[in-house]
Amino acid sequence: MNQTPTKEYLFEEMPVPRAVLQLSTPIVISSLVTILYNLADTFFVGMLNDPVQNAAVTLVYPVTLAFNAVNNLFGVGVSSAMSRHLGRRAYDQVRTCSAFGFYGALASGVLFSLLCRVFQSPLLRLLGTDAQTLDATLGYLRWTVLFGALPAILNVVQSYMVRSEGSTLHASIGTMSGCLLNIVLDPFFILPWGLGLGAAGAGLATCLSNCIACLYFLVLARIKKGNTFVSMNPCLLARLTGSQVRDILGVGIPASIQNLLNVTGTTLLNNFTAPYGAAAIAAMGISQKLYMIPMQMSLGFSQGIMPLVSYNYASGNRRRMKAAILFALRIIVVSMLVLTVVYFAGAPAMIRAFMDSDEIVAYGTRFLRVMSLGFVFLCTDFLAVGVFQALGMGRNALLFAICRKLVLEIPLLVLLNRVYPLYGLPFAQLITEVFLCCLGLWMLRRIFRAAGPH
Repeated sequence: MNQTPTKEYLFEEMPVPRAVLQLSTPIVISSLVTILYNLADTFFVGMLNDPVQNAAVTLVYPVTLAFNAVNNLFGVGVSSAMSRHLGRRAYDQVRTCSAFGFYGALASGVLFSLLCRVFQSPLLRLLGTDAQTLDATLGYLRWTVLFGALPAILNVVQSYMVRSEGSTLHASIGTMSGCLLNIVLDPFFILPWGLGLGAAGAGLATCLSNCIACLYFLVLARIKKGNTFVSMNPCLLARLTGSQVRDILGVGIPASIQNLLNVTGTTLLNNFTAPYGAAAIAAMGISQKLYMIPMQMSLGFSQGIMPLVSYNYASGNRRRMKAAILFALRIIVVSMLVLTVVYFAGAPAMIRAFMDSDEIVAYGTRFLRVMSLGFVFLCTDFLAVGVFQALGMGRNALLFAICRKLVLEIPLLVLLNRVYPLYGLPFAQLITEVFLCCLGLWMLRRIFRAAGPH
């Protein structure tokens, strides 16, 4: 099968600003919808005015973040390889890579659930649960992880693969269908006038929604059979070569390690917050969920340009590659500056929208204002990592992951919590993003110089 003229035009000839926006806008929108569904759990659970139920959602959050380790291992690694093979017009290799990504995600989702079930008790202790929060946390964990890991992981990996060939609209529709359903189901499952399941109801809604999104991608692959490079044919696995696996894992493993380290950092943050009570945990959780809006916008832009950057890097059009990166950087930096002002000024109202508690608003306002100061640095950091992944530079992405958590953020959490208990915690993230922004710009400059003027 040959690449369709529409996709060739998108990757090779369409004006760069239009191509970047066409690829990135659906992903940013779907990312915002994804945030809404994450916020929906916190919002509707918050309507119960029970800090214990809200704390349960916060405590399980690191485990759901761990899904991203698997998502990145197969999603980021496979999509980067697929886009680069498309640029070289090696279409058989594109289909082989996609089959590897699908069955790798399938096996990993099953294994993830089994491991969490076997080690459930130590896992709950590691997350920072106590006698007060145990039952609610277990209820949320059961649906989001023990039953929900497979559809959650498979949904995201399929979205990455569809996006790699330029079908960002279909990727976004699949993701958004599950998110919107989750928002609709949440109040019915959580609140007393419905099933009244509390945090467990939020987990059940999430699980069902991911199943629907996963089904969308399976049906899409069936309908587009013969007109897509995404394949679920297990026979293609026999054609997989060692070099293809190394190419995929060379990008996927560093991205996966980065997310595992994110889980470690978030778990440590929750454990440092836990001694101050359920109100402090809930406030930190709400702040983290609100922080996801700029984070996912930045991530959406960086992921949106990945197919364009990968394709033009592989095809030798380095001038177009650089133009795409610089245009995306300008757009996202301006957006983050606006959000910084909005968050800093509106922090009290934003926290109170989730829980009308003076204590939680007081905690959350201080947390969120510090976090907002790092938005511009965060987006630059994410864009740099996205470029490294698009170009197959797994070592650069791994360097960032190690610097982010092991060298900077985790040691800073320990240090700042001693110097400035509780309120020093969000400063660790801010300092980390400033440093990584500078490092990212320096490394991008080196890549631009190496690419040359052509």
